[in-house]
Amino acid sequence: MLGRSTSALLLVLLIPLVAVAQQYFRPPDPGAMKHLTTKYSDHAADIPGDETKMDYYQTPGGEIVTIYSYKGRKVAYSVHSNTATQTTYRIFLDPKGDGLFQEIMAGVKWQIPAWAR
Repeated sequence: MLGRSTSALLLVLLIPLVAVAQQYFRPPDPGAMKHLTTKYSDHAADIPGDETKMDYYQTPGGEIVTIYSYKGRKVAYSVHSNTATQTTYRIFLDPKGDGLFQEIMAGVKWQIPAWAR
Protein backbone atom coordinates (compact mmCIF):
# COMPACT_ATOMS: atom_id res chain seq x y z
CA MET A 1 0.00 0.00 0.00
CA LEU A 2 1.31 3.44 -0.93
CA GLY A 3 1.84 6.12 1.63
CA ARG A 4 0.06 9.48 1.47
CA SER A 5 3.08 11.37 0.17
CA THR A 6 3.73 8.77 -2.54
CA SER A 7 0.07 8.88 -3.63
CA ALA A 8 0.13 12.66 -3.73
CA LEU A 9 3.35 12.63 -5.78
CA LEU A 10 1.85 10.19 -8.27
CA LEU A 11 -1.22 12.39 -8.64
CA VAL A 12 0.91 15.48 -9.25
CA LEU A 13 2.91 13.63 -11.92
CA LEU A 14 -0.09 12.05 -13.67
CA ILE A 15 -2.44 15.04 -13.84
CA PRO A 16 -0.34 16.91 -16.45
CA LEU A 17 -0.22 13.77 -18.62
CA VAL A 18 -4.00 13.54 -18.66
CA ALA A 19 -4.35 17.28 -19.32
CA VAL A 20 -2.11 17.19 -22.41
CA ALA A 21 -3.52 14.02 -23.95
CA GLN A 22 -4.49 14.88 -27.52
CA GLN A 23 -8.01 14.09 -28.62
CA TYR A 24 -8.57 12.72 -32.13
CA PHE A 25 -11.62 13.13 -34.36
CA ARG A 26 -12.98 11.46 -37.49
CA PRO A 27 -14.00 13.77 -40.36
CA PRO A 28 -17.70 14.24 -41.08
CA ASP A 29 -19.31 12.15 -43.84
CA PRO A 30 -19.86 14.33 -46.94
CA GLY A 31 -22.64 11.98 -48.09
CA ALA A 32 -24.75 13.01 -45.10
CA MET A 33 -24.53 16.73 -45.94
CA LYS A 34 -25.64 19.11 -48.69
CA HIS A 35 -22.77 20.26 -50.93
CA LEU A 36 -22.78 24.05 -51.24
CA THR A 37 -19.74 25.01 -53.33
CA THR A 38 -16.07 24.29 -54.07
CA LYS A 39 -13.22 26.80 -53.89
CA TYR A 40 -9.42 26.63 -53.93
CA SER A 41 -6.87 28.24 -51.60
CA ASP A 42 -3.13 28.36 -50.95
CA HIS A 43 -2.07 26.29 -47.92
CA ALA A 44 1.50 25.50 -49.00
CA ALA A 45 3.90 28.36 -49.65
CA ASP A 46 6.28 26.08 -51.55
CA ILE A 47 3.62 24.87 -54.02
CA PRO A 48 2.64 27.52 -56.56
CA GLY A 49 -0.98 28.58 -56.87
CA ASP A 50 -4.13 27.65 -55.02
CA GLU A 51 -3.49 23.93 -54.52
CA THR A 52 -5.91 23.14 -51.70
CA LYS A 53 -9.47 22.19 -52.65
CA MET A 54 -12.14 23.35 -50.22
CA ASP A 55 -15.55 21.70 -50.41
CA TYR A 56 -18.25 23.47 -48.41
CA TYR A 57 -21.18 21.51 -46.98
CA GLN A 58 -24.17 22.20 -44.78
CA THR A 59 -25.28 19.69 -42.15
CA PRO A 60 -28.97 18.97 -41.51
CA GLY A 61 -28.55 21.01 -38.29
CA GLY A 62 -27.31 24.06 -40.22
CA GLU A 63 -23.58 23.90 -39.44
CA ILE A 64 -21.11 24.66 -42.22
CA VAL A 65 -18.38 22.07 -42.79
CA THR A 66 -15.39 22.75 -45.02
CA ILE A 67 -13.28 19.77 -46.10
CA TYR A 68 -9.76 20.69 -47.28
CA SER A 69 -8.06 18.24 -49.63
CA TYR A 70 -4.85 18.06 -51.63
CA LYS A 71 -4.53 15.66 -54.56
CA GLY A 72 -7.71 13.91 -53.41
CA ARG A 73 -6.52 13.38 -49.83
CA LYS A 74 -8.41 14.95 -46.93
CA VAL A 75 -5.89 16.94 -44.92
CA ALA A 76 -8.15 19.11 -42.75
CA TYR A 77 -11.72 20.12 -42.06
CA SER A 78 -13.46 22.94 -40.26
CA VAL A 79 -16.91 23.38 -38.73
CA HIS A 80 -18.83 26.45 -37.67
CA SER A 81 -22.30 27.80 -37.15
CA ASN A 82 -23.36 30.03 -40.02
CA THR A 83 -24.90 32.49 -37.56
CA ALA A 84 -21.92 32.75 -35.18
CA THR A 85 -18.78 32.00 -37.19
CA GLN A 86 -16.36 33.87 -34.89
CA THR A 87 -17.36 32.02 -31.72
CA THR A 88 -18.02 28.54 -33.12
CA TYR A 89 -15.22 28.08 -35.69
CA ARG A 90 -13.12 24.94 -35.09
CA ILE A 91 -10.48 23.44 -37.40
CA PHE A 92 -9.01 19.93 -37.41
CA LEU A 93 -5.85 18.68 -39.17
CA ASP A 94 -4.69 15.14 -39.96
CA PRO A 95 -1.00 15.36 -39.00
CA LYS A 96 -0.03 11.73 -39.76
CA GLY A 97 -2.29 10.69 -42.64
CA ASP A 98 -4.09 8.07 -40.56
CA GLY A 99 -7.54 9.65 -40.87
CA LEU A 100 -7.46 10.87 -37.27
CA PHE A 101 -7.74 14.63 -37.00
CA GLN A 102 -6.50 16.88 -34.19
CA GLU A 103 -8.03 20.23 -33.38
CA ILE A 104 -5.66 23.12 -33.99
CA MET A 105 -5.97 26.73 -32.90
CA ALA A 106 -8.37 28.72 -35.05
CA GLY A 107 -6.67 31.56 -36.86
CA VAL A 108 -3.29 29.80 -37.09
CA LYS A 109 -1.98 29.60 -40.66
CA TRP A 110 -1.63 25.88 -41.26
CA GLN A 111 0.12 24.06 -44.09
CA ILE A 112 -0.50 20.85 -45.99
CA PRO A 113 1.10 18.07 -43.89
CA ALA A 114 4.24 16.39 -45.24
CA TRP A 115 2.47 13.01 -45.67
CA ALA A 116 0.06 14.50 -48.26
CA ARG A 117 2.69 16.08 -50.51
